[in-house]
Amino acid sequence: RDRVGAGVLKTKATRGDLLTAVDGEAQEVIEAAVRAAFPAHAFLGEESVPAGATASADALRCALDACGSDWLWVVDPLDGTTNFVQSLPLVGVSIGVARRMGEAAERRWEVVVGVVVDPFREETVTATLGGGCTLNGSPVRVGVEPLADAVVATGFAPTEASLAPMVRGIAAVGARARTVRMLGSAAIMLAWVACGRLSAYFEADLNAWDSAAGVLLVREAGGLVSDLRGGPFGIASRPMLASNAAAHAELREVLRDARVLGLDPL
Repeated sequence: RDRVGAGVLKTKATRGDLLTAVDGEAQEVIEAAVRAAFPAHAFLGEESVPAGATASADALRCALDACGSDWLWVVDPLDGTTNFVQSLPLVGVSIGVARRMGEAAERRWEVVVGVVVDPFREETVTATLGGGCTLNGSPVRVGVEPLADAVVATGFAPTEASLAPMVRGIAAVGARARTVRMLGSAAIMLAWVACGRLSAYFEADLNAWDSAAGVLLVREAGGLVSDLRGGPFGIASRPMLASNAAAHAELREVLRDARVLGLDPL
C-alpha cells in the first residue's frame, strides 16, 4: 500500500496496459510462496506472459495442455495497475487454483479455490468449490435485485475490437439498469458482485488471470456466470457476464440485442 502511485516502467499491449515494478515484485513473492508450499504445482502469472489478448490466450492454452501437474495456479499479482499508478486505491490481487478433474478423455480443468485480496480495504474474499464464499471469514451472498434496480459494472479496453462492443453495452444496459460503473479492476468487480455490492459485471474480453478467482467467488456466493452468448464459462473463456440470479437472464438479453457477444471483428 505504501507504494501506491508507483511510476510506469513501460506500456504493454496498449497505452492503458501499464507495468510498474510492483507488478513483477508482487508476482515473485506469490510464486515463491506457492513453489515452496506446493513444489509439484504449475504456476501461470500475468507478468510472465507477453502482452496482448492472443499471447494471453496462447499462454493459458499451453499451460493447460502441457501441464505436468493436476494443479495450476493462475495469478494476477496487481489487477488495476492504472488505478495503482494514479493513486486510486482500488486494486486487487487475484489468485485462482485450477485442478484437472474427471477420468481419461473426459478430464477437464476446474477452478477449485479463488482468492481476491483488496489491500487498501484489508478485505480478502475467498471461495472453495462447493464450500461457499466468505469476506474476511464471514459468509457472503450475491444480491437479489432485478436489472431495473441493478448496479452493473464493466471494464474499458482501448482497442477497436473491444471498445465498440463495450460502448454499445454501456448504452444498452444504462437504459435499463439503475446505473453503470467502471472501477478499473476486474478482480475487485467480481469480488463485489459476490459480496452483493454490485449486481453484475460484464466484459467483452478478459484474461484468465483476471477472471479465474472471481468467477468462483460469484458462483459460490449464489451468482451465475456465463459467456456473453449464454454458454458455459470455463477457465479459457474470455467474454463474460457475472451477476446475481435475478438479473442474469434479462441482462444477457439486453447485451445480446446490443450485439455485445465478445470482440468485434476487425
